[in-house]
Amino acid sequence: MSTASIIRLAVALAAAALAAPAAAQHTAVHTYSLRQTTTLGRLRPVPAAYGWPLKPFDRQHPIRAFLDDPRIGREGGESFHFGIDVAAPDGTPVYAVAGGILYLSHGSLAVVAAHGHVFGYWHVRAAAGLHHRQVVRLHQLLGTVAPGWGHVHFAERSDGRYVNPLRPGALGPYTDPIAPTVAALSVRSGARGLDLVVQAHDTTWPPVPGPWANEPVTPALLRWRVAPAGTWHVAADFTRRLLDRSRFGSVYAPETRQNHEGEPGEFAFFLTRGWRPADGTYRIEVQAADTRGNRATATAVVTVEHGAVFLTGGADSASK
Repeated sequence: MSTASIIRLAVALAAAALAAPAAAQHTAVHTYSLRQTTTLGRLRPVPAAYGWPLKPFDRQHPIRAFLDDPRIGREGGESFHFGIDVAAPDGTPVYAVAGGILYLSHGSLAVVAAHGHVFGYWHVRAAAGLHHRQVVRLHQLLGTVAPGWGHVHFAERSDGRYVNPLRPGALGPYTDPIAPTVAALSVRSGARGLDLVVQAHDTTWPPVPGPWANEPVTPALLRWRVAPAGTWHVAADFTRRLLDRSRFGSVYAPETRQNHEGEPGEFAFFLTRGWRPADGTYRIEVQAADTRGNRATATAVVTVEHGAVFLTGGADSASK
């Protein structure tokens, strides 16, 4: 099963740092139709290690935020989202996905399970009768979604590091029948060379209801190459674990905006910075994938002349 879509490629051209004077006059923004091909993954199913923190435990629930989604504070603080947000109405009961020792904090609970695993539950009003450091059992009631939150933030740590609950063999059942989207690509001049920036996102399944519907989440993997035989370069890999906060500015481009209620964000990723290709024509191929192997591939043909960049062609829509 596959889909095809015509997407827009925005190439922002600024030749101040790299271009010869004669080429500077070509500074412009061009929009072209490109080819995006989507392919659904065929990964072999892996048994889940644990079920959902909401009933029914063996049914997939809507998720409105993924691991490593951008988080940008009102005063400019930046970080990666350290878990997933499982959408649920306020007051929905929340249960332990594994037994262990309970730790209570204001608005959150954590259960230290076996083998160095810790499961955290945020925006939860603790159930009556729970005590700090008590033993809880699998599927024991931990509390309810706190008023005003509309979700439980669920996180998993292994050996002290946050890991992706949506990786194969973790939370389940979990399926994903929708490939990510590569929405736009820009080529920009910089002090050290050319920066390639892609706008890309994934779509949640099942759909999130209410005011958070149709808001983007991060693809699990972004990579690019000079086609057809160039080496793939990984730009961002969110498949397994949380990235360190110090990497935020090298992963997300400045125009990135996080989601807010009723206000979809915009996710822009640096593919590479300081790229210095020789003069010539290059077919740039960008690929976005999710944790279940679904992927979208988009291409652009770019010509470099004396440090200035020209988009020389696009492609018609296609499916694969």
